[in-house]
Amino acid sequence: MWRDDANTHGGDRLTWYEVVNILSIMKRICTTVNIFTITSLSAFIFASISTLLLVQTVTAKPVQTKKPVNQPIPFNSRVRIYPANNSLPASRLMTIESVINKSSKMQITEAKLTTYEEFAAKTGEYKSSISNNRMVWIVTGFVQGELRMAKGRSVCTDNAKLVELTDAETGDSFGRSIYCPPNNQINFM
Repeated sequence: MWRDDANTHGGDRLTWYEVVNILSIMKRICTTVNIFTITSLSAFIFASISTLLLVQTVTAKPVQTKKPVNQPIPFNSRVRIYPANNSLPASRLMTIESVINKSSKMQITEAKLTTYEEFAAKTGEYKSSISNNRMVWIVTGFVQGELRMAKGRSVCTDNAKLVELTDAETGDSFGRSIYCPPNNQINFM
């Protein structure tokens, strides 16, 4: 390919076009080698990390904890646990009539049987003692006139909205929320 120039040694040199073509080919070769190198390195790192994680998973030992000392738990400090019961037949759950009779004196607008998970997702109120798959009744309604709490303390002057949550199996109350319309709240602070 090298040709001597007529003035130097009697031959021709490579033309500019041929030099550009050679450089272009060399650039493609280098790019291909770089892509292959990067791909190979990435595959090697992925394989190494996967193997390391697999080895750690297979060889991991359970954490040893001390056995708890059997100490008596005061009766009033026990937290009741409510396990999943969504597979119970409807005959084992409270009826809508019994839930309505049990709920406070309000004009009921809705009574819904659902899972605790659905209730918690809407309100953001999660309790660790209640399974997400626990069946609950959500009873919603309004109280006309002033709403008073324990010890006669007023909370809302008129038309308070109540949302009560009741366990569908035991009838235990999981609590209630009170929402007052604007300008009807009584501030105790």
